[in-house]
Amino acid sequence: MMSEHFRATARRALPALMLAAGLCPVAVMAQAPATHNDSTPNETVLDLTASGTVQAQPDELTATFFAESRADTAAAAQAQVNAQIAKAMATSAHVDGLTINAGSYFVRHDDGDAHQNRKPGWVARQTIRLTAQDGRNLLPLIGQLQAQNLALTQLDWSLSRPRRAELTRQAESLALQDMQQRAQAAAATLKLKISSIRSVALEDQDMARPMPMLMMARAASSDAITPSAPTGMEDVTATAHGTLVLRP
Repeated sequence: MMSEHFRATARRALPALMLAAGLCPVAVMAQAPATHNDSTPNETVLDLTASGTVQAQPDELTATFFAESRADTAAAAQAQVNAQIAKAMATSAHVDGLTINAGSYFVRHDDGDAHQNRKPGWVARQTIRLTAQDGRNLLPLIGQLQAQNLALTQLDWSLSRPRRAELTRQAESLALQDMQQRAQAAAATLKLKISSIRSVALEDQDMARPMPMLMMARAASSDAITPSAPTGMEDVTATAHGTLVLRP
């Protein structure tokens, strides 16, 4: 009789135990051993930074000018500057492969200076920037614009966007090769092997190198002589950051 009573009691308690297990799985699984681990004892993580650099001659030449005028009234000063810029843009329009951009424009009042024999008046000024992928087309034009009383303030060689993008891809490839070689050398020194690559990040260093053309251009401006613009080599560098896993 007691055995039958025990079995009946157990049958009534079993659903309640199953319900408790569904509501609180943590309590039921508390004795299960943890199996997750971020790393293993035989795993070595290697962080590397490598770089690649390519050199090329710049393919764009940019000349920056400004026109400036003084007059008794603001309107007169602006009219004179507008005429200078319009003439310069009309002259430049005949040159093939040239990009013309009118830049900053401002008008200010000058109080004058009696010591310098400068009367009060208004000053108007505007810049114009000319860019050509063939410097041979731009250099003769520079002399013409200087003869029109435009002042040359800057003359720079640089890499065009398509050319820089192409060189950046080459530099990134060299950076990845450098990272691979350094990783293999490190693994060999540690008597390990490269198991996997966890992450790789590429970064390019877009740094334009200034060209020493400014003083030459200013010296030539007074006599309207066409300035020379020899090109130098420009570096394009990319950096690769990588995390690799080494195993025995």
